[in-house]
Amino acid sequence: MPRDTSEPTAIPAGFPVRPLGQSGGTFWFLTARGEVAHHGATSLGKRENLFALFVGCDDPSRWLAQIGPSKRKRDDDGVFNPAVAADWLMSACAARPLFDPDTQIRHFGTWRGDGGAPVAHVGEEIHHPGGIVDPAGVILDGAIYPARHSRTAPAPPDRRVDFDDLRAVRGEIAGMWNWQRETDADVVMGWIGQAVLGAFPDWRSHMWITGRRGSGKSTLVRILSSLLGGMSAGVKKGSSEAAVRQNTNRMALARLIDEAESEGEASQVEKIIALFRLMSDADGAQVERGTADHAGIQFRLYGAGLLASIIPGLMTPADRSRFVMLKMLKRKPDADPTAAALRRADFEGWAEDLGPAIWRRMLDLAPARWDPAFRTYSAMVQGLGGEARAGDTIGAILAGWDLMLHDGPPDDERLARAREIALPLLDDVAAAEEEGEGERCLRTVFNFMLAKDTGGTIPIAELIERMQDSPDILEPDQRLLGRLGLRLMPGNMGQRDLFVIGAQHSILDRALAGTNWRGGGHRSALLMLDGVTPAPSPTRVAGRKVRGLLVPARYLPGGDG
Repeated sequence: MPRDTSEPTAIPAGFPVRPLGQSGGTFWFLTARGEVAHHGATSLGKRENLFALFVGCDDPSRWLAQIGPSKRKRDDDGVFNPAVAADWLMSACAARPLFDPDTQIRHFGTWRGDGGAPVAHVGEEIHHPGGIVDPAGVILDGAIYPARHSRTAPAPPDRRVDFDDLRAVRGEIAGMWNWQRETDADVVMGWIGQAVLGAFPDWRSHMWITGRRGSGKSTLVRILSSLLGGMSAGVKKGSSEAAVRQNTNRMALARLIDEAESEGEASQVEKIIALFRLMSDADGAQVERGTADHAGIQFRLYGAGLLASIIPGLMTPADRSRFVMLKMLKRKPDADPTAAALRRADFEGWAEDLGPAIWRRMLDLAPARWDPAFRTYSAMVQGLGGEARAGDTIGAILAGWDLMLHDGPPDDERLARAREIALPLLDDVAAAEEEGEGERCLRTVFNFMLAKDTGGTIPIAELIERMQDSPDILEPDQRLLGRLGLRLMPGNMGQRDLFVIGAQHSILDRALAGTNWRGGGHRSALLMLDGVTPAPSPTRVAGRKVRGLLVPARYLPGGDG
């Protein structure tokens, strides 16, 4: 006889606790507050645990008495019998199919819900397109949306931002920072548009912003976090892959990490890059880790990521295909520094106000426009010569740009502008695919964080750039650089070549840890670069003369060309 898997008929109308099922001797529930709770049989029989399931509803004791009436007129446990109530709840769980512990449990963020529409989980509420709001603690399309503490919600429909305001935002982003390309501000707007939709897009693209210290990266990252409203997990500095994984598990938020400087191939930044790579597709990052009790734990992370640093970290081709790369140039001098500072402060305040309204705009537009826009732009990128993965990554950016800055379907003028935005990104992808051993070896060295005599650390890239920008090379900087077996050669600003020791060097090996270039292997890698030659004579580095290679200034941070 087949098992009856229907809801237990004995559950009273309006019952505040939802039995979800049982698994391995554990019984699962949605509490009266909408939180997920699970107990073993012994734990469930305790009065305080039973009461905790019902806290938040009107008169918990009355409901408990209804399912676990006291057998005595005067009961020391109160008005209900814990054993009887626990038996009833376990029976209610047993009447349902066995609970799958791998059931999707979705916390904060924007998700693809019933019928393909986006739903925004903001803690104690679930927001839908059109301003419809439901309490959290529900099951939608087989996924559980438990109640959590409240976060910033999308703005109501009457406060949805229009594209005129967003074009003004694009103008501020273009004008306040010195971008390498005229189209970079459009890419930033596109990244915001797809990032604020969390896990709703089937593909999420990540962004890496590079630029020298003082270029304004940190200010921009703060503003981008504000423009995402409640969809930002906040700006982190010096974060680790484990922290990202543990603090944002089961969330579909944007993760923003400033000062993402790395320390070699096995550094935390490279681990975060690998995690972001897994977050890109529809299934998100599903990571399993062992535990002391051998039960294991699964982490599920969804959404877009942003990293900002002086130079990008070391990426595999699979990593690089998920990122768009933007570069800030040296900040132009402000004619009126006070007015410029006030303008930036005003923009930061405006961004905080706009964030929830941007979220609302994208929630309302996404059901009808996101999927067609993504397909259109992905196909366009592939038509321009991009591989399928480039079509996904750049296509998601362009779909976000389209919905953020335009109303209605794309016309010829908009498609032409989209091609202008896409072509430089495709060129970046092609250049990354052609990047050889020498470039990757140099970038790994430049990412290394070197301890300073005065305390703290400095990336090699920043140190070399500072020395290139200085009219005179300071001896303390040369000594610091010399610890790695490096020396910046004499010359004009921006045109100084780099001497690299040719033999094995202990600290240089630390910078190249986990690579094939340690132990002196860097020499053959660097000689693959056009223009790199053996130095004509030994050079004094860290107090002794050594033989090595000369790397042209054009390969260096701050170098011309």
